[in-house]
Amino acid sequence: MPDYHPPKEDMKFVLNELLRVGSQHELSGYEAVDEDLVSSIIDSFGDFAAKEVGALNAEGDLAGASLGPDGVRSAPGFVELYRHYSEGGWPALTGDPEHGGDGMPGILNTIVEEMLAGANLAFAMAPLTAPGAYRVIRHGGSEAIQEQYLPKIVSGRWGTAMSLTEPQGGSALAFTRTRALPNGDGTFSITGTKMFNSWGDHDLTENIVHLVLARLPDAPAGIKGISLFLVPKYLLDSKGDIGERNSFSVGSLEKKLGVHASPTCVTNFDGATGFLIGQPHRGMAAMFIIMNSMRLASGVCAVGIADAAYRNAAAYARERLAARSPLGPRYPYLAGDPIIVQPDVRRMLLTQRAIVEGGRAFCFWVSLDLDTAERHSDTAERRAREARVSLLTPVVKAFLTDKAFECTDQALQCFGGHGYIWDNGAEQYLRDARMLRIGEGTSGIQALDLLGRKVLTDDGTALKDYFSTIRSTLRNVDCPDGILDPVRRTLQEVEQLVDEQLPRWKRNPEDMAAAATDFLHLIGYLSLGFMWVQMVHTVETSETCSVEMRENKTNTGLFYCKHLLPECGPLVERIRRGAEVLMSLPDDRF
Repeated sequence: MPDYHPPKEDMKFVLNELLRVGSQHELSGYEAVDEDLVSSIIDSFGDFAAKEVGALNAEGDLAGASLGPDGVRSAPGFVELYRHYSEGGWPALTGDPEHGGDGMPGILNTIVEEMLAGANLAFAMAPLTAPGAYRVIRHGGSEAIQEQYLPKIVSGRWGTAMSLTEPQGGSALAFTRTRALPNGDGTFSITGTKMFNSWGDHDLTENIVHLVLARLPDAPAGIKGISLFLVPKYLLDSKGDIGERNSFSVGSLEKKLGVHASPTCVTNFDGATGFLIGQPHRGMAAMFIIMNSMRLASGVCAVGIADAAYRNAAAYARERLAARSPLGPRYPYLAGDPIIVQPDVRRMLLTQRAIVEGGRAFCFWVSLDLDTAERHSDTAERRAREARVSLLTPVVKAFLTDKAFECTDQALQCFGGHGYIWDNGAEQYLRDARMLRIGEGTSGIQALDLLGRKVLTDDGTALKDYFSTIRSTLRNVDCPDGILDPVRRTLQEVEQLVDEQLPRWKRNPEDMAAAATDFLHLIGYLSLGFMWVQMVHTVETSETCSVEMRENKTNTGLFYCKHLLPECGPLVERIRRGAEVLMSLPDDRF
């Protein structure tokens, strides 16, 4: 099975050279951030991820989690691994010092999320909800709830879980049936069944804090009648210590295609005691704080697992001997040439590399925007960055998870038949990556969110501001024409398309829905092109980047702009064709 090799040098390049996070001193909390700190976190966590987290990836896939009389038991070695993760202080990295955290910017946690996912996606999912849950409770929990729960979440002693989906509703949360009855003492009795509850029960932490969507007795129908409740696995006694077991249990664990070591629970709440978070009937607004956090994290995880799959495939391609190069023997002293000399293998590897490195830059760029939206002293600047993060969150989530799955598929293809068997690890990367396109809202839902909610509701204002940012950057970069010109042409084409189609989408929701996925991918391709322009400009003008880094970035950027960015042409054509052909057949013909 493959070892995990963390992308330390590329992360350092993106954070220290491209984004210069050590120079963002106008942001509160960035005062202590410099290149040395960033590099230290990358090196330290990268070593931990490689030596300990990645070591349990294949074993966890084989063993999986199990359900017994006392609840869910995690895969062998996971309890000790999580203890080491917590003792290392990693859960506390971005928590507020008031609750025992280090107070570091969120962009530094993006380092941790990507490496965790690349090393072991199933394990990564355990702490993934914690930053968002922390924000939700801090935003909407009472002072007592915050004092009791937030320090334990920050320390990693208590886990968190989201309990949203119900069997009859799926992604349609308006169909939520779980009930919350007032107990008369400020608490509520929660009854109902939730499914797809990732890490809904386990033995990694001494308590698990569930955030549960439910309806109060006077709730209006639909999405506007949903409230959010904190429901702990164990209730607390008068001193705030672990008390009696709450009234809910795991009915079963789902049998899944991948991420076997991440227990996906069907959870039955049977009069469980819960605490209201936020205002009655405003649960969706509160829940979207954690949902948006998780959607960004999903894109980060996608980059992580695609990177691991790519490195595994590249190592194999350098070693696997097969047919000679089309130009004749490149390694005449060997029985055959390594398959790395074959143009089609190079095509697959460069596709993966271009998506991974462009996606990594995009994730960190959006993470910096999110930190700016939360930490900048200027109100107008905060609002502008918040609008851009809101716009790009579905792109990060859906485009990168879609492309990561394609990358893991191409990584497997590099192995040929050896990729289809378990031993080489390629098929596990593919199985695990597939989940990311579904969790936290499917790619299709993200596309509708982007076009139907984010673009149409403000007449494309945030989108056009984003285009303006790209255009301004393109005017001020030193970059080869083979990279700059394709991105410039794509931007012009997309701007023209938006101006042309926006009135049509407003008039005809079906045309809008038909265009949504292609439009999201269009913005995704443009965004990664924007990242590649900036990365190549950085290596071309840097005094510290190595010659190897400069050549690697420039070549991969040229590949992206010459081979992948042209995918935008067919997307534009499909968008213009609308919904007519899609919707012409009667429902019963399918």
